[in-house]
Amino acid sequence: MSVTLKKVVTALDDLKLKDITIFDFRGYSPLFDYMVIASGSSERQVLASVNHIYQAVPEINSKIEGASEGRWLLFDLGDVIVNVMHVEEREYYQLDKLFIQREKINPEDL
Repeated sequence: MSVTLKKVVTALDDLKLKDITIFDFRGYSPLFDYMVIASGSSERQVLASVNHIYQAVPEINSKIEGASEGRWLLFDLGDVIVNVMHVEEREYYQLDKLFIQREKINPEDL
């Protein structure tokens, strides 16, 4: 299991983000191994994930998309892709359904 994945999930859990879902892409995608999706109940909580992830994984020089709006953030951490979405965005876009055939990893098993 990826050390980066464990650090990121712990940071998101510490921030009290909801519905943290981890999809396993090992052996499927040559670009990354895991995709994490988490929901925030406010724009402020979604934006707070930027600092929490940077503190959890300072060695990664991540690119972040969506930081100006605070509704859907995308972090590219190399082997881990993280989507932090406002709960309304997550319900609207239903990103989880795109990866329904990928195996899920329980965050508590990390």
